[in-house]
Amino acid sequence: MTDSPQDLKPDKEPDKENGFFASVFANLPQGIIVCNAGGEILLYNKPVNAMLKLEEDHGTFPFLGQMVTALIDKNLIEHTLDEINERLKKNVLDTVSYFIFRVHQNTVRSRVTPMLDSAGQFKGFVLILEDITRQNEIDKKMEATLHSLAKNARSPIASIRAAIEAIMDYPGMDQARQDKFKEIIQNESLALSSILNEVSENYTSLTGINKSMETIPAADFLETIARRSGEKLDIQLSLDDIDTDICIKADRYALIMVILFLLSQLKDKTGIQAFSGSVAMSDRIVNIDLHWQGQALEAGTIKKWEDRYPDISGQIFPLTLKEAINANHAALWTFEAGDESAMPYLRLLIPGDKPEDGQVVKPMIVLPEAQFEMYNPELFNKSGLDPELDNRLLTELNYTALIREISQSKTLETIMGKHSQLPRLIHSMLTSGTKTKTVTWLITTFSDAILKKVIEFALNEQGPPPVSFAFITLGSEGRQEQTLKTDQDNAIIFEDIDPGAGLTKEAVQHYFLELGQKICLWLDQAGYDLCLGGIMASNEKWCQPLSTWKRYFTKWIRTAEPENLLHTTIFFDFRHAHGDKNLTEELRLHLVHSLKARSGFLRFMTQNSLGFRPPIGFFGNFLMESKGTHKKTLDIKTCMAPMVDFARIYSLKNGIIQTNTQSRLYQLYIKGVLDRDDYNEIEQAYSFLLQLRFMRQINAILGENSKPDNYIHPKKLSEIERRMLKEVLKKIKLLQMRLTKEFITE
Repeated sequence: MTDSPQDLKPDKEPDKENGFFASVFANLPQGIIVCNAGGEILLYNKPVNAMLKLEEDHGTFPFLGQMVTALIDKNLIEHTLDEINERLKKNVLDTVSYFIFRVHQNTVRSRVTPMLDSAGQFKGFVLILEDITRQNEIDKKMEATLHSLAKNARSPIASIRAAIEAIMDYPGMDQARQDKFKEIIQNESLALSSILNEVSENYTSLTGINKSMETIPAADFLETIARRSGEKLDIQLSLDDIDTDICIKADRYALIMVILFLLSQLKDKTGIQAFSGSVAMSDRIVNIDLHWQGQALEAGTIKKWEDRYPDISGQIFPLTLKEAINANHAALWTFEAGDESAMPYLRLLIPGDKPEDGQVVKPMIVLPEAQFEMYNPELFNKSGLDPELDNRLLTELNYTALIREISQSKTLETIMGKHSQLPRLIHSMLTSGTKTKTVTWLITTFSDAILKKVIEFALNEQGPPPVSFAFITLGSEGRQEQTLKTDQDNAIIFEDIDPGAGLTKEAVQHYFLELGQKICLWLDQAGYDLCLGGIMASNEKWCQPLSTWKRYFTKWIRTAEPENLLHTTIFFDFRHAHGDKNLTEELRLHLVHSLKARSGFLRFMTQNSLGFRPPIGFFGNFLMESKGTHKKTLDIKTCMAPMVDFARIYSLKNGIIQTNTQSRLYQLYIKGVLDRDDYNEIEQAYSFLLQLRFMRQINAILGENSKPDNYIHPKKLSEIERRMLKEVLKKIKLLQMRLTKEFITE
């Protein structure tokens, strides 16, 4: 008996259908992450936890409602969505994009598919993750097998060749000697055959689809390079006509970073901003040539580049140039001009491939009328589907709900009081093993959500701004290092006034001062104390046009007075929060250029930082406060300041644009300023101090019903904690010695 059409229809019983869907989804072998158009995670399954090591890095914190960039590098996500957007603009059917990334010891391949509505509008995307760590190990074994062939076959081939040459060179050779040489040929042929058979068997057992690579049309690839080189590097790359049948086999993101890096280095080396690109294929090898008018490069120049990490506008690739090229089985050569009319060029040789046949993957279409047959939106809120989720403490789940409530708030009153719920949530996360880096990120996400809503309400009440502006956060908020005791540090940058626009600076500034006053007052009411030093957007001094901000920064760098140095520790850690990001980036670029022109300024920053001495004596005893309210305590915030200064000073020297201390330390490690051991020690020391600071503040709020502070009693710490604290303070002394040696004594 066969089922009737009615029997084949989707089950319309919501609980049964949702339970079935949840079970299937959770047990898929691939990791699946579903995101909306803004990058917020709507859904992810269990394999994602294993592949991305979520519990190892973030504890048991649920990531529903959070940004996918909390799990996967922001640059990779932006690259992928940019690729998809370009393909959608061109109405290309194959809109799927791929990238490879590493998490701890795992190598993960991600396939990203866009979701469109019935009108063709982008509504979100799905990431399908696959662990290809074993495939990479197989690739290495294949390479070793081929290397073994080249090594072991060399001797038999040489013997065969020598025997044949001897027979040919001496045609009158007697029969006995001929037989001896023929025996050599036969024996060595058998040996060579054995080697080939062994290699063939090994290669066959290892071979398969290389999942780290994808087939990429060369023409589309070079168009992407040309577009991005203009956007990110201010380089014009003109392209010759490229055969649309030529394809390369490569890791798209890695190769884009390689070529953009080469272009940026060529620009720096030659001073040229216009290049031409061409593509040709010969014997399954694709040549990508970058031509320019001028002097050729020396081979030694490229050799120097090989050990550098590709860095494009602060976007740093985790492999060196040499490693990235080798990972794509590519090679890099430099050529001089063949004659006077020709141009020198740089050639990248990459494995070619045939265009992929078969059906292309179309974007997922989410039709409104089909939603309930695909999934029930209530699935994400419905109790009873996951007993493990139902039994979880409410405080562990409330964070996502809080963010959602804030972002959906329609009135100012609805966000008041939300800040008071943070201590219990943070306490729950820390005691469940969530890393301090994640906790600070979550606090920043919470604060940013409050700030954005407050700015939105203020703009609605104030009316549209007369010119574009940017609202920036400073200090610990700018570094994304807020704790439970943090006051406001913020400012406004507005566009310089066009004399012909009929506006005056006074009128424009009056608008933004009123806006700043509303924002700062409402933030205070929402739980973020006003800055006692007045460093807020409500202060006329910190509500200025871009040109004034540039003058401020220039003055502080050129005139290293105590007050100016204090300002740099707050303002140089600025972060864009709302408005026109171009204003923020232009100020950041001005800061970078000003520091390059005044490198001696870092010496004064170092001297200012050395004013603090770690509170540990010669014999390893704590040097505590001797009087006042906080007698016999240590100020843990002050203890952390030298580590923040260390990361800031070295980051400013090395052109690192990140402001978060732990992110700065990581970038210093990537750039080779810190070795692996130093990076790990400093990062762990900083995390330990941050943990102590959080627990002290939580204890003050929840245990003592008092205002949070940063003062800890060493006697209240465990023996292990006291020992660790002493080691950390000794480490801070060593960091200060390193700063002294590099920026003061030399």
